[in-house]
Amino acid sequence: MADLEPQEGAASPRCANPDCHVGVDGRCIEGFSDTADCPQFGRIPITPDASVSGAYPEPRNGVAMQASTTLSVDEADDVVKERPSRVIAIAGPHAAGKTSLIAGLYDLFQLGQVGNVAFAQSFSLQAFEQAAHDSRAASRRTTPNTARTERGEVRFYHLELVDTDSGAVPSVLLGDRAGEEYLETRSNPMSAQEFPELRRADVLTLLVDGQRLLDAGQRHNLRSEIRQTLQAFVEAGVVRPSQRLALVLTKLDVIRKAVDGGERAFQGFDTLVAGLRADYGTNFAAVESFRIAAQPSTDGAKRGENLDHLLEYWMAEPLRYRPATMVFEVPEAERYFARLMPVAKGVQ
Repeated sequence: MADLEPQEGAASPRCANPDCHVGVDGRCIEGFSDTADCPQFGRIPITPDASVSGAYPEPRNGVAMQASTTLSVDEADDVVKERPSRVIAIAGPHAAGKTSLIAGLYDLFQLGQVGNVAFAQSFSLQAFEQAAHDSRAASRRTTPNTARTERGEVRFYHLELVDTDSGAVPSVLLGDRAGEEYLETRSNPMSAQEFPELRRADVLTLLVDGQRLLDAGQRHNLRSEIRQTLQAFVEAGVVRPSQRLALVLTKLDVIRKAVDGGERAFQGFDTLVAGLRADYGTNFAAVESFRIAAQPSTDGAKRGENLDHLLEYWMAEPLRYRPATMVFEVPEAERYFARLMPVAKGVQ
């Protein structure tokens, strides 16, 4: 540090960094031992000009940006009341791929339109970014990962989307709840009544973990879990005939990379779908199956494969918006007043 010592009779060394006092104590705040190596040394110090009024306006009290996180039940209710909406309940065991599905859909919209659906706005951009971060290169992880959903009250990711074919601009609310809570309904079906996203859902989406279907020892257990969970929802009375059911096979890339090509996993999924459609088809307006790779961990599928088909299913107009069909029976009578009758009740 000898060359940083001020010389007698010489002008004090100066630094462009206002926090550096090299001219007083001879110590470089950047840690350089030789001033020639410091890019700030010898330059004119940068200090704010207090005489310039309005250059840095004071923040106004009471003005704040919206949090842009997931929505509470009450906030989601407000969205449903104010605008056309689609409520999507996504259920499945832990690690089935729920967060990957949500984050993968968000990442697809970063690239542009998904099928015939375009992004308009979101109240949950920060939450989407947090969900997607660990699967990106910026996270510096060696393999893609997604955060685990914590137990607690359901939260909703919000998307406002444009159907470029019909021109509809609905809000899509994706329910996010820990998978363990759904599985616990198998032993206590009535606990499902405490999950408002199930009763309000336009589409109930059940995720089937493709990686577990590859394991002969877990294949039967997984199918039993899905069947028992759906049975619990039905027993609890939280499903209704106007709802649609989506059965979604996740991790398509992992299945394709399996030694046997994943044929047994595909067959197991098809068997599950056929059984659920036969046993519970009358409880729903429609039952459809999908095979997706939201955020592939291998090269067995492209990113977001088949999410456009699932999104199209979600975007379909909910049956709860269909107007009631009015049934009138005009009595036969000669006198006009004899034909008057009470207003008929709506029949769905």
